[in-house]
Amino acid sequence: MAVDLIGNELTAKEQQLLDAYESLKALEAGGGLAPSTESNVRVALAALGVAVGDLALCYEHLTDSSC
Repeated sequence: MAVDLIGNELTAKEQQLLDAYESLKALEAGGGLAPSTESNVRVALAALGVAVGDLALCYEHLTDSSC
């Protein structure tokens, strides 16, 4: 089972949120979308980045890919 940054096991909802974050990171990194769509993916990624950071699920600068 996955754990957060302080060692607590993730709940099903936390894992779902982290999965969505990872999925958006992959989508943004893949490129090939229309410029306006890529911009909107980045906005969504930034919002999820705040959520996963607040829950201590993952911490990274969005220019890194450490999680």
